[in-house]
Amino acid sequence: MFSRVPEKMSMILLLMILIFSGCSILYISFVTTNALKEQARADIRGFATFAASQIDGDTIATLEPGDEQSAEFLAMRDTLIRMKNAFPDVKNAYILRRQGSTVIFIVDDDYGLNPGAASIGQVYSSPTSEMLQGFSGPVVEQEFVTDQWGTTLSGYSPVRDRNGNVVGLVGVDIEKQVVINKQNVINWTSYMIVFLAILMAVFGVLGVEQVRSKLMKDLSDRESRFHALFEETYDAILILVDGSFTDCNSSAEKLLHGTKAEIQGKDLIHLAPDFQAGGRLSAEVIRDRLDRALSGNHQRFEYRCRTLDGEEFDAEVSLISIQIDGAVAVQAIVRDITEVKKAEEALRQSEEKYRILSEASPNAIYIINKDATVAYANNYALRMLRKSLTDVKGKRLMEVFPTDDAEMQIQIIVGVFQHGHDVRRDDRVTTVDGKEQWLSSIFTPLKDDAGRVTAVLCVSYDITERKAMEHQIAASLHEKEYLLKEIHHRVKNNLQVISSLLSMQADKATDRNVIDSLTDSQNRVKSIALVHEKLYQSKSLDQIEYGDYLNKIVMHLFDTYNVSQSKIACTVHAEDIFVDINQAVPCSLIINEMLTNTLKYAFPGGRNGQIAIDFSTDGKNYILKYHDNGIGVPEGVSFERTESLGMKLIYGLTMQLNGTVELKREEGTTFIVTFPRMQKPGE
Repeated sequence: MFSRVPEKMSMILLLMILIFSGCSILYISFVTTNALKEQARADIRGFATFAASQIDGDTIATLEPGDEQSAEFLAMRDTLIRMKNAFPDVKNAYILRRQGSTVIFIVDDDYGLNPGAASIGQVYSSPTSEMLQGFSGPVVEQEFVTDQWGTTLSGYSPVRDRNGNVVGLVGVDIEKQVVINKQNVINWTSYMIVFLAILMAVFGVLGVEQVRSKLMKDLSDRESRFHALFEETYDAILILVDGSFTDCNSSAEKLLHGTKAEIQGKDLIHLAPDFQAGGRLSAEVIRDRLDRALSGNHQRFEYRCRTLDGEEFDAEVSLISIQIDGAVAVQAIVRDITEVKKAEEALRQSEEKYRILSEASPNAIYIINKDATVAYANNYALRMLRKSLTDVKGKRLMEVFPTDDAEMQIQIIVGVFQHGHDVRRDDRVTTVDGKEQWLSSIFTPLKDDAGRVTAVLCVSYDITERKAMEHQIAASLHEKEYLLKEIHHRVKNNLQVISSLLSMQADKATDRNVIDSLTDSQNRVKSIALVHEKLYQSKSLDQIEYGDYLNKIVMHLFDTYNVSQSKIACTVHAEDIFVDINQAVPCSLIINEMLTNTLKYAFPGGRNGQIAIDFSTDGKNYILKYHDNGIGVPEGVSFERTESLGMKLIYGLTMQLNGTVELKREEGTTFIVTFPRMQKPGE
């Protein structure tokens, strides 16, 4: 029996050892797992907080879908990549923004590098409560989160603009497997520690020390990476504890003209003049800002700073609360904006100089936006309108300067925005007291650095007296009408002689092509001669009644080509339409070419047909509609691609009239020519 006691005791002891070992393993596994999760959460929270402090919230607030290739977006993406590279465990780094009840991506560090990366405006489908809390303060997910980018442990920290307003958050992800692998390493290490502790306490202690050394090395590596980021940042970074600087980077030493030892122990109040630009005490400003930062509100503001050797400069300061060794501290990021301020002041002075020049001008000057609204008007223009700038700013130009041809003026402005060239135009306007006034205006494009037209500058000066003199001159020419009538009569006779010579030449020719060319030329001369004949017969020396002219040119061409109107019926509609001599000649040549083409080619084999000529006006434009129901113009023939002299003449003469021509091929051939009606003096 006694021989069995040691054996039983050994079994009991072994059982106790196994129970103790199992409990120890379970306890250590539980403790180390939680410790690892908390360590990972602390690492993620620290990285997210630091990353958020490096992000320019004002830039984040302006990024919109379509800006993925902008310099601001790429700079933000590269900042995330640079910070992520310092932490190999981090899988993803990104910036999100709240939009209503949804959360959208703004910057993904993989955008442009991996096809699955998120673009600006892409909605994050299932935001967690921790993610939404991240817009208020640093937070880490309680558990792993699974989405389309994998299963990760994620942390978030808010991004604020210069006024401290939250404009988004920075999110960082560590893959689940990375955390689990670390957990497994810790667990297996713990098992070995317990096992070896049972067998050999000394080796157990050494094993624990080895694990502790490894953890310390990991911590040291993390600190080294943080320090590298801390030192390589372009902006000056300083750490304040209880209001005094305890640490700073090399950029801070350069900015403040001192060493770290000289900066330590000082505070923002000592590095500033007594008063800020608005007259407020520097001490009062910085105490207020520090209190807000310590309460969790990110502060960004402009501050007048002073180096250690007394040199003052303008700075943008960012304050954010952080945790260092369990104590609350403030991280201050200081950026020198002296050159930016100088550029802003130079721009302000330049704008003031040009404003003074504009206001002193004896001409009306105003700036027009893309939507034809007035953005600015100088004093001369306002006096002419008897209105204030607030009365005209934002109003459409046609409401402010009513002209006889408002639509044309709008087209001119649109044209300046499109082609970017100066345009000059004269307009008759009605002033507020009901008087008529003539203005000569120059529309000049205003362009940005990229050459895009952003607005149109219009300079108008009064030419009412000049217009009155022109009207008097035009009236004085009335006495010379008799002489002009005689001139038109002689021109008509001379053209008739040319037509007869061409006819005689055609009678002697034997080549059919030569005969046709001479006949066509004779008809063209005849069409011009008829214009001068009508002018000679007209009471006015600058206009002809065009309906009668059209009937005569139709009769002449039907006789020339020996075509009976019983075979091809031609109807003309042009009652009481008068055309200026300068427009009548090219218009007549256009109609001559259309009729000639129809009579020669539209009705082969002697077939019957119809021709309709409609010439009308809407008061501003003449509209010529010519139609025949013949075989039509071939599909391959156009004004741009043709060997036909007639088609070239139609297009070229239309351009000479500043008009447009349209060719339709439905049910024969239709030409629609539209050109502006020439206004007589005084109209």
